[in-house]
Amino acid sequence: MRSCGRLLPVIIIIAWWIYDLQFQWRALIDYQYGWLVAFMAAYLTWERWPTRPRDDQPARNWVAVALALMGAPFVLVAELYKHAVAHMPAASFSLSIGCVCFLFAAILAGFGPRILRHFLFPILFLFVAVPLPHVLWNPIVTSLRELITSMNVATLKILGIPAIQQVNVIRLPNCLVGVDEACSGVRSLQSSIMAALFIGDLTLKSSGIKWLFFLAGIALAIIGNYIRSLYLTLTAYHHGLEAIQAAHDMAGWSILIGTACGLILLAILANRLEKRARATAPPLANSIRNP
Repeated sequence: MRSCGRLLPVIIIIAWWIYDLQFQWRALIDYQYGWLVAFMAAYLTWERWPTRPRDDQPARNWVAVALALMGAPFVLVAELYKHAVAHMPAASFSLSIGCVCFLFAAILAGFGPRILRHFLFPILFLFVAVPLPHVLWNPIVTSLRELITSMNVATLKILGIPAIQQVNVIRLPNCLVGVDEACSGVRSLQSSIMAALFIGDLTLKSSGIKWLFFLAGIALAIIGNYIRSLYLTLTAYHHGLEAIQAAHDMAGWSILIGTACGLILLAILANRLEKRARATAPPLANSIRNP
């Protein structure tokens, strides 16, 4: 009963957090995968539950109070903004920061720092489904669009096709091809980040290899979208803009499947690399101790 009493504030804060986020998941097409992230975070928590530390002591009260005081302004600003202006991504982002501060405070006060460290990744994993405010989202999308456009133009020139970049528009001899927000690759990048973090946490142990796998997943998403965008641009050059409509969905699904298969292959390779590193570590350690 005592454990359930300590767990109740944690459950209430998480429920409040997800209740707020689900409005954004329904309204924003780029974040409709939010419930999937929530279920993934729940699974990661369940997977860690049997190995949780059992001999930890709650943290000092002043640490929990300090974290709660840090989170209060974020929650207050978010709630005032939602009621006075609108339920915008910036409000949910601010509320998410506040909820995480409250969550850390509740876990530290009720269970201790070792429990918090043990479940830190599933908590932070939920941020994959937290909408970014426009002040952060727009520069990311703009940078991706310009990157994909410049890579396409450089490749077209290598292939002998005259192409000129005009911000996020490719000027071809027979038409103009625009790289819009959907074609920037931001959605495939979000999916790759989600999958790379989830798969890496479940299958890998080394922090270094997890980071390499995560960065490889980001690179794979960018390369996949570059190939998709280049294919559509070549289709427009050879067959006209009308041909893009017929090829658009097929190219998107093909790259999505290819990216998923690539992540699985990268996970297998990373797992083998980690096992090989473990197998060679003991002899190396022995040689250092006994020169």
